[in-house]
Amino acid sequence: MKFIYKDLLNLLSEKPSIELLSERLFQLGHEHEINNDIFEMELTPNRGDCLSLLGLARDLNVFFGEIKEFKIFDEDIADLDIDFENQSHKDCPKISFLEIEIDGNISDYKTYIENYFSILGNNKTNFFTDVSNYVSYELGQPTHCFDATKINNKLIFENRVCDDTFQTLLDSEINLKDKNCIFSIDGEIISLAGIMGGISTACSLKTNKALVECAYFNPEAIIGKSLKYNLLSDAAHKFERGVDIENQERVLRRFIQIVRDHAVIKDIKIKTFTELEIKRASIPISVDRINKILGTKLDEKIYLTILKKLGFEIGDRVIVPSHRHDISSQNDLAEEIARVIGYDNIQSKSLKIINENINNKNINCANKIKDFL
Repeated sequence: MKFIYKDLLNLLSEKPSIELLSERLFQLGHEHEINNDIFEMELTPNRGDCLSLLGLARDLNVFFGEIKEFKIFDEDIADLDIDFENQSHKDCPKISFLEIEIDGNISDYKTYIENYFSILGNNKTNFFTDVSNYVSYELGQPTHCFDATKINNKLIFENRVCDDTFQTLLDSEINLKDKNCIFSIDGEIISLAGIMGGISTACSLKTNKALVECAYFNPEAIIGKSLKYNLLSDAAHKFERGVDIENQERVLRRFIQIVRDHAVIKDIKIKTFTELEIKRASIPISVDRINKILGTKLDEKIYLTILKKLGFEIGDRVIVPSHRHDISSQNDLAEEIARVIGYDNIQSKSLKIINENINNKNINCANKIKDFL
């Protein structure tokens, strides 16, 4: 995934050089190359939370100060009366819808969004879809925009066995087989959830009223579908790695703000459906355990300060942020601490292996060392 250096810089309190920023990203475990002030990231599959400007800035916060918040729409929003049914709560425990209408006059794109297309080489499609793609770049949450005038009956989400032909918004025809998470109206599939929408309800250059869907999909329900149907999808790449279930309102309010930067908004309404509560993981506070794992002598204050800067909440236990699906144990916390300290800065120590019976032919020396480690 590609990010513009200046876009990252805008989110950081301090303004590191591109060389120092690169050094810190490597220290945090984020492999990359730099090409004309563009970071081309190679993120590991467990760090889906870093597939956005916000995600990288959260990690860099520990070195460069508090991150700056994106400007969001902060006014009251009326409730959306939408005829929607979720038939698969396990696969979609939370979903939000934004209905937004503009007067049709759209200004030239502001520099921040124009750079996303001109510098990174992304293709423009239509206003609402362009905003959707840009918000995903900023916040890591894919959204899908339906033309609201084409959503006339009950919208249903389900995970069903399919034997259907589906026309994607790219106007390619695919044959859906086996179980797939889909959105449908009157039995017709209008979107392959988490992968790609359909042509029948897609926004166009003439769309003035959009229905924006913002969901959390269970990664297990999305994994492999993009490959199976040969659909290149940034949304699928992110959903497969897990998005932040608590970020939907913020994402939609940012969406509204960007629209507001470019057009007069006639009407906005929003509705969230929460079917299953997903509790944050928590881990006991134990600096002694972390020191034992790493071979360090950190005091508890430094240990907790590092975790706080990485977004962990500290109470009676360490509360894992909703965007960190990869954290569940003391070993995971130890890795977080080690990334910030820098593995090269952890003192090396000799291993002391008891060598009794080391010459006994009945004992495999390699296995003895493996057992010790």
